[in-house]
Amino acid sequence: MEYIITFKTTNYAIKAEQRLLESKIRVGVLPLPSQVRAGCGICLRIAQDDISAALTVLAKAPIDEIGLLKRENDKGKFVYTEITNWRKRYDRN
Repeated sequence: MEYIITFKTTNYAIKAEQRLLESKIRVGVLPLPSQVRAGCGICLRIAQDDISAALTVLAKAPIDEIGLLKRENDKGKFVYTEITNWRKRYDRN
């Protein structure tokens, strides 16, 4: 299992990637999967072991409207599940 993070704009996605790389968090840039109807067209892939650190870093960044989805492989196909309750834990306010 891994996670993908979506963004409102490509600029936010690029800023997020830079922040995560500066924090030594492994990140992959992907085109937004066709099953996902959110975001700007690209997303970031984060390993399960790195997601907590990644969300902590992003909560401190001036990046709005971040979406989080769990990505699991089911018989050779990826299945995406939106995670909506993560914001309370990582809210920067």
